[in-house]
Amino acid sequence: MTTDATPGARRPAPARPVSGATLAGAAVVLVVAVGVFSRIARRVASKEAEPVDQALRDRLQEHRSAALDVAVKPVTLLSLPILVVTATGALVWHLHRTGRPRAAVAIGVAPVIAAVAGQSFTTFLHQRNPPDASDAPHGEVTEPSFPSGHTTGVTAEALAIAFVLASEGLASGETLAALLVWPLLVGVTRVYRDRHWLSDILGGWAAGTGVAAASVLLYGALAKPEPDAV
Repeated sequence: MTTDATPGARRPAPARPVSGATLAGAAVVLVVAVGVFSRIARRVASKEAEPVDQALRDRLQEHRSAALDVAVKPVTLLSLPILVVTATGALVWHLHRTGRPRAAVAIGVAPVIAAVAGQSFTTFLHQRNPPDASDAPHGEVTEPSFPSGHTTGVTAEALAIAFVLASEGLASGETLAALLVWPLLVGVTRVYRDRHWLSDILGGWAAGTGVAAASVLLYGALAKPEPDAV
């Protein structure tokens, strides 16, 4: 018996089809994320968020310790944009090389959309300095902080990767759990290290979730239609 397959080559298992209910859910998540982000942005612009932001900052800084600083250092290093984007790029390349172009595109667009959105937010939204630069002279905004770019990017990429890998049957439960927890750790660490206000992190989580939902919709849109039954 002969076969057309190359010896030793493995065909990728077919991805699970994305149901209409899942896509509808992703659309709802996108709309809700946009709404939540808009509300947070308005509270930042009107300075309504400042009392809670300042109270949380004061509480966290009172409890900072050298041991905790050391404990959160790995999270800080591993969430550097250059590392996150490089890891995502490597995954995209692997998915493309193994015959999963739809998965590669859906994941690959997440950091691009997050970066474009982040630049737009910095340009068009009301900005303020992060906590560790809040004493800038004359109140000048020298380092725009809303929303947290680290948190936006990590949330977008982690959630998009989690959904796509689960749909492709490539992720274990432990991997999915780690991907879902990672944005939370990054956000909390940014607040603890006095690099962002709470509202910056909440805005980053909302924006990143919206980007991930858009990636899910793209993943569904790129699915090949199933042939009609004869």
